Amino acid sequence: MVREGLRRYLTGSVPISIALHLVALLLCLVIPLTARIVLPVVSVQLDDYVQVASVAPPPVEARRATAATRVKTPSPALTPTSAPANILPEVLAPPEAGIPDLIGTPGLPPDAGGIPNTGITTPAFTPPPQPPARQVRVADLPVAPTKTNDVRPVYPDAARMARLSGTVVMEAVLDPAGRVTQLRVIRSAPLFDQAAMDAVRQWRYTPSMYGGHPVSVLMTITIRFTLE
Repeated sequence: MVREGLRRYLTGSVPISIALHLVALLLCLVIPLTARIVLPVVSVQLDDYVQVASVAPPPVEARRATAATRVKTPSPALTPTSAPANILPEVLAPPEAGIPDLIGTPGLPPDAGGIPNTGITTPAFTPPPQPPARQVRVADLPVAPTKTNDVRPVYPDAARMARLSGTVVMEAVLDPAGRVTQLRVIRSAPLFDQAAMDAVRQWRYTPSMYGGHPVSVLMTITIRFTLE
C-alpha cells in the first residue's frame, strides 16, 4: 500500500516541478555568463577651463644674455660714488619743449634767480615789537641784583640836634639796566624820608634777567638812621 502510494507520487506532478526548477536555475546561472556586459567608460579628459598649457622655459642662451644685459646696464637710481672729470654747462630746453626760457626775459634782472619781475615788491621784514619789560619781584628772580653803586644817606641836622633815630621803608623799581626809576615810601619817618630817597635814587644795580630776557625789578629797601 505504501509502495503503491510512493509510485504515484514519483510518477505524478512532482517530477515535472523538479524539472522546471532545474531549468529555471540553469537559466539564472547560464544566461548572465553568456550575456555581453558593457562597462561604463571613465572620462579622463579635462574641461576647457581646467586645461592649462605649460610654458616652456626660455633657452639657456636667452637667460644668459638677459643676465649679462642686466649686469652691464647701470641703474639710473644708483648714486655715483666718484666725482665726474669735468662739469658740463647746463643746456636749456628749447622753447618748443614747453619750458619757458626765463633768462634774458625783459624786466628780469640777471640775479633774479629765474623768477620774472612782475612788479610786485615784497615789503621789508620788520621784527615784531618787543613786549614791554614787566616788573618781577626780586624774590622771584633766580639771581638777585647786586648793588654796584652805593651812596650813604645824609643824617638830617634837625634829627641829629634832637638826637632822634628812625627807619624808612621804601618800594623801588629798577629798570632793566639796574637804575632806580620809581621810588615811594611805604613806612615813613618824617625827618628822614627825604634824605633816604635822595640817597637811594643814586644807587645802581646789576641788570636782572628772567626767562632769558631783561626785566624790571620791584624790590623793598629799608634804611635805618641811628646816631653813633
